[in-house]
Amino acid sequence: MHNHLYLYPNLKTVRKSKFSQKELAELIGISQQEISRYECGETKAPVNFIKDVADICGVSTDYIFGRSRSTADMLSEEEFEMLELFSKLSEENKIKIMERAEVLFEMQERSEL
Repeated sequence: MHNHLYLYPNLKTVRKSKFSQKELAELIGISQQEISRYECGETKAPVNFIKDVADICGVSTDYIFGRSRSTADMLSEEEFEMLELFSKLSEENKIKIMERAEVLFEMQERSEL
């Protein structure tokens, strides 16, 4: 068995950032075992699978193939816009945003219990 994972080094990372193997399999219409074989390099993933993963996870195929190292390739449009705004803030305002985000996250976690 040859490990072909080097052909798409970010496949598993991209998938794990959004979905479990089972969830992705259901979305794409293939088996979870097939996704597992692609991710471990047991089987070469077909191009249409790579394209589907990129589309569903909101990244470029270049990112999955390791041709792009930009973090922006893994962000949704909304997340990218937030980062752009954040980068324009003063250090003092960045601290305020981080504190508020932490409070909101804690409130969200408590409400989900």
